[in-house]
Amino acid sequence: MLKILDTIKNLTDNRLDEVEEWFANARSISEPYFYTSVDLRHSGLRLAPVDTNLFPAGFNNLSPAAQERASLYITRYLQDHYPKAKKALILPENHTRNLAYFDNLAVLMSLLEKSGLETRIGSINPELGSPQKFTAASGSEITQYPLVKNHGNLLLADGYTPDIIILNNDLTPGIPEILQQVNQPLIPPANMGWFRRRKSVHFAEYKKLAKNFSEKFSIDPWLICASSHQCGMVDFKDKNSMECLAQSIDEILEESRKKHKEYAIESEPYIYIKADSGTYGMGIMTVKSAGEVLELNKKERNKMSVIKEGTQVSEVIIQEGIETIDMVENSPAEPMVYMIDGIPTGGIYRFNSQRNMQNNLNAAGMSFTGMCDESEDELGKWKKVKNCNFHAHGLIASIAALAAAREKY
Repeated sequence: MLKILDTIKNLTDNRLDEVEEWFANARSISEPYFYTSVDLRHSGLRLAPVDTNLFPAGFNNLSPAAQERASLYITRYLQDHYPKAKKALILPENHTRNLAYFDNLAVLMSLLEKSGLETRIGSINPELGSPQKFTAASGSEITQYPLVKNHGNLLLADGYTPDIIILNNDLTPGIPEILQQVNQPLIPPANMGWFRRRKSVHFAEYKKLAKNFSEKFSIDPWLICASSHQCGMVDFKDKNSMECLAQSIDEILEESRKKHKEYAIESEPYIYIKADSGTYGMGIMTVKSAGEVLELNKKERNKMSVIKEGTQVSEVIIQEGIETIDMVENSPAEPMVYMIDGIPTGGIYRFNSQRNMQNNLNAAGMSFTGMCDESEDELGKWKKVKNCNFHAHGLIASIAALAAAREKY
């Protein structure tokens, strides 16, 4: 039985023209957003997305070659969509203690500037009354500026008026008033923030595309797709509202057991329960039976009920777990692919010494390292995970980027 990376390699080696035609046809229906990052899980047999972010951080973790490709793809994107743009404004998260995030902003700013855009960093934090300098983990400095709104135009106090606004804030609590009815393009659109976007909608669209791709190229879609189900109106503080969760867990576990038997997989199936919106690894837990949900203690239920910036969780997605076989420094790892305009530009591995091969790795204790890169002169500088195949990872991530573009709300 071929491993999934070998299956995809054989496909791209022997039927590349057909693969490229499939993607071209899919792009003609829905063009991917400006930038995307996709978290994948690779079990050897399977490779599937488990999260897709439209406001990605972590550009500072990409290799120099990947950053150069990102700059090239940004230039192409701007030429195609905003050829007259000369000035850009990045609007980041309201982090003031995450020094690594400031490195992400510094790299993102550099990528835009290399693409020919004069770029500054603003802030939607209403408490920022004057320009403020922050020192990143690397020691580099960035300056954030408060925003002014004048007749629908977003600008800085000194008159700097951007032609385009790059959102690097996922807007989990909602769209702040200052970003409503703005004349300049917001990239990606503010209405794709997590206050509105749902993972269940994304994975439903991904499932359709994965099925179409798999039928075209004679692949079992289960090998590139994790089963999922959405439960709405869940109150983790009320044990009586857990029935939907329990039923969905039983159904997905039963489906998984059948596929495990078909492929002679010895490990026991398991489930992720995730907030249907939001990121940063918040609102996620792992279970192996419905009974575990019904027996959650008060502390565990409280932890699941709130995500970023105190946003309450009332909808969750039940997602089939995929064990990872990837390892970095003897710790379980998972690949993350970064894309510009739906085109893979580079990747990183998230690894976590405090977690196991089944756990959510986006948690305390996580670290990052560069993914395998085409540039041979970098192989000595960037760690290479065994069996890493960036083209295969990029292909699956590209399908996820197309799925994100098809989400409708």
